[in-house]
Amino acid sequence: MRRRLPVGGRWLAALLLATLAATSAAAAPPAEPGLFDQLFGTDPAAERAGKASDGLALPGLFAQGQRLADALPLHDLGPGQGACVAAVPLLDVLELLHNTGDDGSITITLPEPRRTVILPAAALLASPSGPCLPLATLPGLLPLAINHDPVSQRLLLDARAPLPVLMRLARAERQARLHPEALRPAFALVPRPSALVRLWSLDLAAGLVQAATGSEVSGSVQASGELFGLSARAGLGLSARAAPTAGFTLSDARDTPDLLGPMGARSLAIGDIASPAQPLIADALSGRGLLVSSRPPWRADLVDEIDLAGPLPAGWEAELWHEDRLVDATRTADAAGQWRFARLPVRLGENRWVVRLFGPHGESSEQAFTRLIGTEMNAENEVDYSIGFIEGGTPLLGGAPQRTASGAAAFAMLGWGLAPALTARVALRAPLAGNPALSLGLHGAHAGTLWAATLARDGKGGLGSALRLARRLGSTDLLLDLARHGRDIGPAQAPPVREFAGLASLSGTGRLAFGRSSLPWQLRLQSATRRGGGRQQAIGGRLALPLALLQANAGFGLIRQGVAGWQGSATLGMAATNGPWRLRGGLDAVLASGWRLAGGNVSAVRRTGSGTISLDMGWQAERRRLNGGLAWNQRLGAFGLSVGLSRAADGWRLGLGLVVGLWQGVGHWQAAPAGLTRSGAVLADLFIDDDGDGQHDSGETALPGGRFIVGNSLRAETTRDDGRVLLRGLPAGPPVEIETQLASLPTFNLRPTRPGDQLRLRPGEVRSLAIPLRPTGSIEARILLVAGDARTPRSGVPVTLRGASGNPVAHGVTDFEGYVLFDGLPHGLFHVEAAGQSSPDLSLSHTEPDQQATIFVPPATT
Repeated sequence: MRRRLPVGGRWLAALLLATLAATSAAAAPPAEPGLFDQLFGTDPAAERAGKASDGLALPGLFAQGQRLADALPLHDLGPGQGACVAAVPLLDVLELLHNTGDDGSITITLPEPRRTVILPAAALLASPSGPCLPLATLPGLLPLAINHDPVSQRLLLDARAPLPVLMRLARAERQARLHPEALRPAFALVPRPSALVRLWSLDLAAGLVQAATGSEVSGSVQASGELFGLSARAGLGLSARAAPTAGFTLSDARDTPDLLGPMGARSLAIGDIASPAQPLIADALSGRGLLVSSRPPWRADLVDEIDLAGPLPAGWEAELWHEDRLVDATRTADAAGQWRFARLPVRLGENRWVVRLFGPHGESSEQAFTRLIGTEMNAENEVDYSIGFIEGGTPLLGGAPQRTASGAAAFAMLGWGLAPALTARVALRAPLAGNPALSLGLHGAHAGTLWAATLARDGKGGLGSALRLARRLGSTDLLLDLARHGRDIGPAQAPPVREFAGLASLSGTGRLAFGRSSLPWQLRLQSATRRGGGRQQAIGGRLALPLALLQANAGFGLIRQGVAGWQGSATLGMAATNGPWRLRGGLDAVLASGWRLAGGNVSAVRRTGSGTISLDMGWQAERRRLNGGLAWNQRLGAFGLSVGLSRAADGWRLGLGLVVGLWQGVGHWQAAPAGLTRSGAVLADLFIDDDGDGQHDSGETALPGGRFIVGNSLRAETTRDDGRVLLRGLPAGPPVEIETQLASLPTFNLRPTRPGDQLRLRPGEVRSLAIPLRPTGSIEARILLVAGDARTPRSGVPVTLRGASGNPVAHGVTDFEGYVLFDGLPHGLFHVEAAGQSSPDLSLSHTEPDQQATIFVPPATT
């Protein structure tokens, strides 16, 4: 794995100082006086009490009785100094357009009246969550104030000007009041257009490598589409020096049990698939087969170490972030073309990871994963299952051998909720050439402890057992594993089962108080009995060090066989971002008759408009060899061109590559950057629907500059002059909600005819989504009581708005100043009635979208 280097000598000095301070009391003074205190504070976090005892709280943000965000990073500034909120996450929640300048200042665009506000760099503090705004200085910089309630851990927003997020919430509230019968708890699911056969997208790649050993030409194609109602994915790789490789998969996944009729399945896969792991009797295998399951593939178990995976296009890299800390990174895809972060330790409760993807031509996207550990048992009397057949190590097409050739076998898994806090699990594996294996398990949650107990008989007649206990003590999660394995050591078994006859391990995850911040840590202790005899002890750990503009990870692993000495390794990785630069660096050391440096690496990537330039270098201390390379990637329209020069053990290598993505748009094929076939995409079409048919007809005005909110994130893409924009990198499987950001529209009298849409996408699918807008208007009425010459506003008076036909359109009640507002109204004739009095006809049109009316009521009618 490659890691980044920090930016500049100041950050490197601060990083080394912070690392030494955590492990030694005799740390040298900082290179820059006051820098350490600025970053970490002077008060030990362990001495403070409350939910923000480590200097970091994650309170929710509320406004007008509604939750705007589940958690915002809030940092304690010390006794009597208040707190500061992370600036960029706050602006994202408020849906405000913002850009960060080279000097660290943030330029913000505010609507109504449209203007820009600059947050100077001097007003921002450094924090582990990036630039931080003190709550005390916030009202002087922006038209809003935030109060922190430390008891309920809430941030209360008081806005003194229109904010896009409040406008969106107010619109939903008004729609509920005007049309309560049409209100739905969630956006309507847009049906997928039906077709027996359809091709959605193609990724094409070609490459040429010239090396000292000769030249090599290669090419590949990845296709995604629909076949017989299922998602179809196919791939073909060609090389002048190797046999062709091919793959094909039909699949479907959803969060409701309505797949395959009475079977109540949630997921189905045929072709090149991956089978689920079965405790003690089989590992997760890949090969040709069939899988039907009523468990969604993104569900976690009661007590688990989980794997995260997703599509990784060629030339891209993925970073894994957990609790705002960089945990891992990879540039290498697995056999299925996916990034994969395996055996992630989970904490009890909600776990949230963010995977950030960076493309070779400056592209970037991110996807959030949430797993709730501790409640993912079956409800009482609920039954779930997974059944299938797999021939591990053998692809569906071609004869290219894969890593594990385990043979053909049928498998089945069944879960049954015996009680609200007790679930039974049964797993069966039946090889075609061999004896069946069976495991029985119970999962429960009692007395604050999560536990799982399993008994198994493998195909060799051996008996195995396992016990797992998980419990939270303070801020630390502890996980205890005890296992005795059977006799089967075949390729279908998990590596620990093949290697050890039995093992015991204790692992912990928590935070270490460090100044005003905290350091996430992981530690694992293991003792095992080897199959060949003797015992093995292992210790492994990882510590994450957060800085404002830099992330660092320190990890180590020690192993001892029997009574021999300890052997192991240690790594220190760093990552930083500075403007267009993304930097990584790492050092590796090994323990064998003493510690010694094994090597290091550095990677630097710089954005250059529509491309990137990257430099990679690595040093092998044992061989005293310096390897590395320089790569240039440029986007030429929809094509991606890459040129690389590198030096490795076999000499110099020169590589050329060309990639392009094709996708089916509105009636014709279009080209876009590659990487479309492994995630979902939406072609949004924003236009003014003059005739109200919901279709973008010729002559209807397209809206450029429109932006969309996908899930809870404001997308950076804007619609072109034709009103269309391609929203890429959307998750396939779970529902995705899309709505228009009202602040991006040229006038607030334009309203979407639907508040939002919900889609369920498949890998590689590009769905066209028409988003019609209609011109609307508003009528503001005021009710005044007439008593002689006095005019008194009347509150609480019921008011009815009627259309041209006399039918009621909406109802309202006047506020304390006698006003009532009806907005989002179609153009036409209306009149207002209150207390037996009626206003003249009011006409809403393109030229006069807003009208006001005053109704005078005598005392006898009130």
